[in-house]
Amino acid sequence: MMRGHIFPGPAGCDECFFTGTSPRKTDFQQELESLLDEYASFLRNAGCSPESEILLRFHVSDPVNQFSFIRTELKNRRGGFLSVVGQMPAGGSRIALEAWHWRGLSASAKKTDGNTLAIQMQGGCALWHALEKVTPGSSFDHTMQEFLALDGTLARYQGSIARHTVRTWLYCKDVDNQYSGLVRARNEYFSRIGLVKERRFIASTGIEGKMADPCRFVKMDSLSITGLKEEDHVPVQADEYLSPTHIYGVAFERGMKILLRDRTWCFISGTASIDKNGIILHVGNVRRQTERMLENIAALLDNAEMGLDTLRTGTVYLRDPADAPVVEDILKSLLPGHLPRNMVTAPVCRPGWLVEMECFAATGGNHPGGVLPA
Repeated sequence: MMRGHIFPGPAGCDECFFTGTSPRKTDFQQELESLLDEYASFLRNAGCSPESEILLRFHVSDPVNQFSFIRTELKNRRGGFLSVVGQMPAGGSRIALEAWHWRGLSASAKKTDGNTLAIQMQGGCALWHALEKVTPGSSFDHTMQEFLALDGTLARYQGSIARHTVRTWLYCKDVDNQYSGLVRARNEYFSRIGLVKERRFIASTGIEGKMADPCRFVKMDSLSITGLKEEDHVPVQADEYLSPTHIYGVAFERGMKILLRDRTWCFISGTASIDKNGIILHVGNVRRQTERMLENIAALLDNAEMGLDTLRTGTVYLRDPADAPVVEDILKSLLPGHLPRNMVTAPVCRPGWLVEMECFAATGGNHPGGVLPA
């Protein structure tokens, strides 16, 4: 089932969001082909094309065996930044996708530079980055390699993580045991580059996810925008509802508002059932945890001067896929019906959390001199 939503860009560049889960078929190849056919149909109806695609992420049941099928299927199409992560769709199929398009974007505005997709903007450049391979090591080592590689890439575009990275997704194999190494590496690296609680961190999701390389512990996807000024990054908080992250030793923002010339983006990090003291609420009760999760997200959006109606896309992570029907009932009753979203199986970074959601919101804005989507 595919869902699509279009945010009309005030200055002409529309943002289109698509999510979908394959119908259950005999094998992965059939599910992939069926899902891509439906995706292509949605693109035609929305006036989009592979040239306008900036992100295509697949959530799959077995990346070790399935990654090569995806690469082969997509080898002749000019698309966006490709990410494949092992997070099985909660409904029992083998593959789900999420995509982000800038409608009207020309192929000449994009170029692939190693493991980076660079998209020319007015006043800057959007850079999607992932490290293709890591050297053997621990979750600490692989996280550090990811950040070092990203900062090295950004330097080629006169950018840096500290000034220009707006969103990261950190997928961690065996998160219950390996997440602590990820956290130590991120904390150490952020401290080194001046991202501290007295300044700000970056919106992020740290979640269970397997990779095509079975020896890899951490994979990071990131979005950076050169040309942004420090005042274009506005941390989003709701301290009466959920604590700052640094009180339990992690370094990411609950949400981050990004001020572009003609619009405002808001990245809501992975959000769960937590209170203002950093304590997990409603232990063992997935229904109550889902309700509190959405309450926290609404509070963050309110702080950003937005609301649930401004959400454009989202991903829900479940520890136990058997909880999917209960969670889906609540999501349908409280979230906008237009919202493209997937639900996948992926344990959260603290075992007591049964459900987590990340999302993205966008509204119009007027920030003269800022970066503008081309």
